[in-house]
Amino acid sequence: MDLALEFLIILILLIFQSLFGIGLLLFGTPSFLLLGYSFESTLVLLLPISISISFFQILYQKFSIRNIAMEFSIFCLPFLVFFLIIAIKLGEIINIKIYVSLLLIASSLIILNKNRIINNNLSLKKYRKVLLMIIGSIHGFTNMGGSFLSIFSTMFYGGDRGITRNYISYGYLVMGVIQYITVLFVGLERIDLTKLFYVFIALVLFLPIQKIFNKIDDSLFTIIINYTALIFGFLTLLMSLKLIS
Repeated sequence: MDLALEFLIILILLIFQSLFGIGLLLFGTPSFLLLGYSFESTLVLLLPISISISFFQILYQKFSIRNIAMEFSIFCLPFLVFFLIIAIKLGEIINIKIYVSLLLIASSLIILNKNRIINNNLSLKKYRKVLLMIIGSIHGFTNMGGSFLSIFSTMFYGGDRGITRNYISYGYLVMGVIQYITVLFVGLERIDLTKLFYVFIALVLFLPIQKIFNKIDDSLFTIIINYTALIFGFLTLLMSLKLIS
């Protein structure tokens, strides 16, 4: 793949991720899969960037994560590892692009209807731990659990925008670290460490972008990005099924 195109895609997605806490994995995973990257190489490319952004978002927000760390780690991470290993081992057998595109469509529809879901959060609260297991399973198998994590955090911490965003950042951080470690030990491909230079771009852009984040209302952007994700998901599915080229 042309390095200039790879750089451009990552730069755009990095800005989205830094601003709104979503975008890098949501669009990056299907994009690079469609461009011919394997699932492993896509993870190796995107995860260090996602981890670095999430880490600095947590430091920047300065909210305590003690109350959420234990529950998240116990109920989400084991399923993340289990299904990631399955995805890696079956990578040559299954068409992961189909599953990624289906989850992209599903997550877009869920977020576009999140107000209805959040209004019913009382009935969902008793399934809190099960929801974390599902998020871990989805993210491990497709790298597309971020939207479901966003809905989950909004349901339980939606009263404070900063805490909600911090929960998402924490989730992305620990899931990304566990995914990267798993790929290092279980993965079948060599890790190209030269791709780590994208992390430095993330560090340079992070603080200036946070100043923009503090001045904007991202509700309209959330609608736009999820309609875009919905359309992109259908296109990815059609291309994965080879119905369009």
